[in-house]
Amino acid sequence: MIVVFVGKQVHAEDLIGSLATQSSLTDTKDGPKAQLRTFGVQPDVWITQICQGIMSGTPPKNTYCGGKIDAFLRVDAEKLGLWKGFHVFTQFEQYTGNTVNNITGTLLPVSAIQAFVQPKYYHNTLTLFIKQEVNEHLSVSAGKVNIMTLAAKTPILGGGGWETFMNRAFAIPKTGIGITAPGTLADRVIVAPTYTLGAMVDLKTKVGNFTFSVADPRNAEDPRVLQNPFARGVAFGGGYTLPLKLAGLQGYHNVRVAYSDARGFDLDDFSGLRARILHGQTITKKGYWFAGYALQQYLVQSEDDPSVGWGLFTNVSISDGNPNPVKWSLLAGIAGNNLIEGREHDKWGVGYYHYGLSQLLIDGLEAGHIYRRSEGGVECFYNFAITPWVQLSADLQVIDPWKVEKTRETIGAIRLFTKL
Repeated sequence: MIVVFVGKQVHAEDLIGSLATQSSLTDTKDGPKAQLRTFGVQPDVWITQICQGIMSGTPPKNTYCGGKIDAFLRVDAEKLGLWKGFHVFTQFEQYTGNTVNNITGTLLPVSAIQAFVQPKYYHNTLTLFIKQEVNEHLSVSAGKVNIMTLAAKTPILGGGGWETFMNRAFAIPKTGIGITAPGTLADRVIVAPTYTLGAMVDLKTKVGNFTFSVADPRNAEDPRVLQNPFARGVAFGGGYTLPLKLAGLQGYHNVRVAYSDARGFDLDDFSGLRARILHGQTITKKGYWFAGYALQQYLVQSEDDPSVGWGLFTNVSISDGNPNPVKWSLLAGIAGNNLIEGREHDKWGVGYYHYGLSQLLIDGLEAGHIYRRSEGGVECFYNFAITPWVQLSADLQVIDPWKVEKTRETIGAIRLFTKL
């Protein structure tokens, strides 16, 4: 069988073969996307569809289906004939359907990708940041950033909620400098602002990579952050990543520290807080600090592509515990690619997390007859790549939720991820 396109003869078998290997549905050889990339313009659209339900635990045992549409646009100014090293990154997110995040008893959303753009909160959001590469070692970026999107590049563990773990504990790195505040789902107890407004310097050296950042400690999804930046304080962060091989296998060691001069609820004087809020008499404490260590270590790597493999990951953190509501946290697990021939695009993982709440927070809530506890759980997933651009995942989470009145919850999900 032969299909004719504008004077060219293309075999149907070649078309099928191309669809099975190309990175997205519309990224054909010499197609519109390929031509746009020569001019430094790279558009992408991702569609994530999720059906997730509570299989066991305290009622309700409901199932909801929904998802998110992500539209990306990346621009390389040099290829457009402008100056060298300048890049623009934008991401637009739109919710679809509904999510079980609103009915679980968990502190951390069980579907991070649906937690912050949804009908009851923000219907959609736009992030935009610019990056200037000064040279091959130094770059500076600034703007509004989606931390989940950045986390998707994490080796082994992944992130973002699209292709790997779904729970927020794994999908978004904890920074520990979010302002404690009542209000939306995102502020149940803030463990890391998902959307951040600020600037970052990235320095690559022979002894490792260094990052330095300045950011607004509030969640930049709130339009008031853009209208009046740094009105509640400023957060400073630093990080160091050391690539290190063990028995010829790549590993990454990362240390992070952060401090913010923002004010949060004084958890040492938490009793009667609700009444004081109503009367405008909230007692606050100034200053947050946070420190963390993360490791990703490959145990098996592909000879053809070292970024393909599987291995161990862990992430531990500690904070002041007041006003930070989370005193410490731990992630640990194993994840990566299926290296069976022909299944290299498949991804899988098993992980454990624990978020240790500040005892001051637990005691203060208990004084107001609100009973909470630290939260922990296990998540496992397998992502079957039908093609590189269509992936079907099965996900299972077993969680002891922070709401004491809730029994252990088992939450299952099916996720379909498509790159157009």
